[in-house]
Amino acid sequence: MSFRLISTLEKADLILAEDTRTTRKLLSRYDIKKKDIISYHQHSDTGKIAYIISLLNEGKIAALVSDSGMPAIQDPGYRIIGECIENNIPLFMIPGPSAGLSALVLSGLPADSFLFAGFLSKKGEKRKEKIVELSALPYTLIIYESPNRIERLIGELLPRLGNRRAALIREITKIYEEAIRGTLSEILEEIKSRKIKGEIVLVIEGSKGELIKEYTIEEIEKQLIKLISQGINKKNAMKIIKSRYDIDKQKLYNVSTKI
Repeated sequence: MSFRLISTLEKADLILAEDTRTTRKLLSRYDIKKKDIISYHQHSDTGKIAYIISLLNEGKIAALVSDSGMPAIQDPGYRIIGECIENNIPLFMIPGPSAGLSALVLSGLPADSFLFAGFLSKKGEKRKEKIVELSALPYTLIIYESPNRIERLIGELLPRLGNRRAALIREITKIYEEAIRGTLSEILEEIKSRKIKGEIVLVIEGSKGELIKEYTIEEIEKQLIKLISQGINKKNAMKIIKSRYDIDKQKLYNVSTKI
């Protein structure tokens, strides 16, 4: 907590909180009283947002806070921010902790070029497509996951990304903060041997041009269709597929004739 943040919370007329109970504990810790705390989270409807904007248009000062990390990062705060911009309401940013960036630094992996993927979709097909998409990118990857699903995630990543260098960072800035570094397979073995708890960020080395060896013809077909739908002609789409997958030209050509 910076002095500027404490001062801002003291001056604010109202506080937009993801969880009012958590925020009240925070305010109590710093002896900040008399605050109108409004619940604002991912399930808040447009009516709630319109009400908040009306208060701001009346001249009220609001502070947007998140349960953990930076508001708007893997957080619905961006919707309020967008509405403020649309309504010409002045905005000020007070930097705070971000689990993704903190984990990136602690990982020891290249931080000059990275991609924040957040939580992957839980739906099978969408999740699979996202992993395939991420596998070809040369950037250090930042992924959020729950402790109950982290083993499954790494198990899904290994055949697609290969046994890359990675770091599992958990409980960032808390008492039990821990960094487990190594290859994906080494990290998987480590967490299988004990119960992992807390908020988890998985940081993974970017692609160095490795080809995906495990795939299905249906997957190749879907990737081709996706590339073509983005305006890429079939010939160039086939080149992109060839740069990502360990597939011979004839097999790829046979797939392309069906599209």
